[in-house]
Amino acid sequence: MGLMYRFFALVVVSGMFMFGKVMAQATIPAQLLCAQTLINGDVQLTWGTSAEGCGPFTEYQIYVSSTGLPGSFSLLGTVPLFATTSYTHVGADGALNTWYYYIVAIYDCPGFTQTSSDTLDNIDPVAAELDYVTVVGGLSEIHWIPSVSPETNSYIIYRDNGGFTPVATVYGRFTTTYTDVTGVPTAGIETYTIAARDSCGTIGPFNNDAHHTIFLEVQQVDCSADLQLSWNAYDTWTAGVDEYQIWVDRNFAGAVLVDDVDAATTGYTLTGINDGDHVCITIQALRADGTAISVSNEVCLDLNIVQPAAYTVIRNATVSSPTQISIEWYPDNAADLEKKSIRRSLDNITYNNLGTTPVDIPIPVVDAYNDNSMATVSVPFYYQIITIDSCGIEMPSGIVKTILLKGNDNANFTNNINWNAFEITNGVINNYRIYRDDGAGFNMIATVPSATLTYLDDVSAFVNLVDQFCYRIECEYRLNAPENGVDEILLSNSNILCLEQGPRIYVPNAIVPGGVNSVFKPVIIYGMEEGYSMQIFNRYGEIIFETQDISGGWDGTFNGSIVPVGTYGYVIVFTANNGSVITKKGNVTVIR
Repeated sequence: MGLMYRFFALVVVSGMFMFGKVMAQATIPAQLLCAQTLINGDVQLTWGTSAEGCGPFTEYQIYVSSTGLPGSFSLLGTVPLFATTSYTHVGADGALNTWYYYIVAIYDCPGFTQTSSDTLDNIDPVAAELDYVTVVGGLSEIHWIPSVSPETNSYIIYRDNGGFTPVATVYGRFTTTYTDVTGVPTAGIETYTIAARDSCGTIGPFNNDAHHTIFLEVQQVDCSADLQLSWNAYDTWTAGVDEYQIWVDRNFAGAVLVDDVDAATTGYTLTGINDGDHVCITIQALRADGTAISVSNEVCLDLNIVQPAAYTVIRNATVSSPTQISIEWYPDNAADLEKKSIRRSLDNITYNNLGTTPVDIPIPVVDAYNDNSMATVSVPFYYQIITIDSCGIEMPSGIVKTILLKGNDNANFTNNINWNAFEITNGVINNYRIYRDDGAGFNMIATVPSATLTYLDDVSAFVNLVDQFCYRIECEYRLNAPENGVDEILLSNSNILCLEQGPRIYVPNAIVPGGVNSVFKPVIIYGMEEGYSMQIFNRYGEIIFETQDISGGWDGTFNGSIVPVGTYGYVIVFTANNGSVITKKGNVTVIR
């Protein structure tokens, strides 16, 4: 095993030996396969029989040398049987000594030159020298230089799996490449080494200079169009690396060299890629002597550059129920939005986040949120919407302020209502419309200009017919947003305000029996007949008149006679339409 030597005294030309014009034939040599040192130190030779047929076989002659130099070989022994294909060099002490052997098959063939085999030594086969490893088609491809040991008939390929493990046997001394179909160089670095094996199955030590694939990783830089490349160094070439080349195939146009970096650099920022481009990237390491190239795994990706929002346009905030405000906005549905945040404020300075939730996919043209967390009759609220893209970049909207309607009823059968101005970014108020429900549903009763924020409603026509009046304000405004080109007329509603005209009683302070104002009779508004009573008292506290008829009155008499001029007390009790009991006490003067 080890080095090979062949000694010829003659020159071989097309299988013939030439001395000037004299030509002689040579026998076919036996094939010396291996010289294997046994456990006891003896060396066992193994060969293949000669295929010569020129004449009778005579013997095999085994020659040995301790130096392997021409002229130093001596006859070790002979083997007379053709079928015998092994011989043991007894006492060789091969564990300590190196011996060189060749064999000659002797035939009785007059005129033929006896030809020797290759020369082998008893040393284990020398490992091949790894040339380079590279990635081809997503698989590791290992290349090496043939072992110098002539007895080599195959190679063992080892891969580092937490320790070198054999993954393949490759036959043929001059075979110099292997593709590992079990490795995954697209997922990480794969490391390989190699050992030589002879025909007797002896495996020599593996090469200590293991080689590894180049593993390329690609990361998009901060949601930009830049790609950050990183790879491991190819650091096992004796000659070293001359440079690393960056090759890029964009949109299946074919890979082109875009740049190169020096041997100490294992990172690169790739720029100039467009959103939606399909790119495939590889790194090529060039050996400094120019004789080898190692290619990394190929990384392919479709570049998705996060599109930030160009706008978030607030559209409306309207009271939709006594405890709900509906907010609408225009998100930028061409952006790569991920979340939305709804914020509310009382003063347009300090905003509280009502919640952050994922954006619906597909992104709607108009998005909406219902704020159910507070009553709508307390204060007006400001709202702002924040849309957030997948890079965390926020795009705030403008603001919108709701309409809060307040008011009070007046004793003169009028209701006074007032409201705050509706506010919205990009909006102009056209008018406010006042709606009243007097028991027949809401109907518009007036339209006022944008600067008017109060209204006095005369409800005297409804005396004793309707005592509760409900109002709401509808703001008509124009939204003209240059950010997204919206120009539209919209409406925003206030809360509903209900005012109640309270019960009233009008009592005369004097009567003239038999005259113009001859009957003491109160006028009751928003009162019911049921539960009505009126009592008249003289100055002694005696009841001189009493009735439960709401339409009845006192004519200034007692027991059929007109009472004396003077002051008389009264107590009037009635039940208002709203169910409350009203008591009215006072004095009436009788005059003549």
